[in-house]
Amino acid sequence: MVVRNATAAMIVRELKTNAKPLLIWCVVIVLFNVAGVMKFEGIAAGDAEAVRQLTVAFPKVALAVMGISDLDMSTFAGYYAVLEFYVGIMAAVYAVSLARNAVSREMTDGTYEFLFVRPVTRARILTAKLLAALIDAIIFAAVNLVSSLLCLPMLGDALGGGDGVGASAAESGAATVIWRFCVWLFALMLVFAAIAACACAVCARPDRGAAIGNASVVVAYGAGVVYDMFADHDAALVARVLSPFRYATPDEIIHGTAPIAFVALSALIVAVGIVTAFVAFDRRDLAVR
Repeated sequence: MVVRNATAAMIVRELKTNAKPLLIWCVVIVLFNVAGVMKFEGIAAGDAEAVRQLTVAFPKVALAVMGISDLDMSTFAGYYAVLEFYVGIMAAVYAVSLARNAVSREMTDGTYEFLFVRPVTRARILTAKLLAALIDAIIFAAVNLVSSLLCLPMLGDALGGGDGVGASAAESGAATVIWRFCVWLFALMLVFAAIAACACAVCARPDRGAAIGNASVVVAYGAGVVYDMFADHDAALVARVLSPFRYATPDEIIHGTAPIAFVALSALIVAVGIVTAFVAFDRRDLAVR
């Protein structure tokens, strides 16, 4: 009972500590989604063919950097895919931060002596801290989902529906796209959190682990840009493997499909990363040198 209460207390403490950053992130995501989704109304009211031609006029590298490659910005699905590309980058950075704090906060704050003399194992401590991080990640994804869904009724005919059944069907289709990207976003957070947790647990110095976690986001973004630049995506398979952002492409997410190989790779990264984090965390020297 004492151990169970201690675990619950650690989860609550972590949630309270993470509350302010989470609130800031949620406000940013809500404002970004509301402004972004509502801007689609202006695009939909214009000439769809002009939007397509303007997109084609950009260099391929520019489209890849902006996450617009192979997407039709005149449709809600294509436009929302671009929005979620940027939200995905923010989600990856936040996931790395959550994992870093879960593994290394006591070392950076100098409070590890207080925590680790409690009658609980290191594995249980890390479990409680990672569970708190998981709850925060779920809240982040849920805020992104709800804020996007709440914008749909305000778009009206911009979604492509007319009167009656047409408008209802268009809104339902847009909601399905939003749900699918929410699932992708949460999976993305799990992958980067696992990478960061592993790095922070293995590295002797917390700042090095955090640097590796943040570097993984930069490398994944760069590899994703390289992958998008190739017209023949099969020729850029290595770049796709290096970029969790492209384990499921926007087109695959829109149509509700995902390559089994990359789904399995995501699960493998999460499993190996978390297991390695637990093993390394149990053996690490808590004193920063």
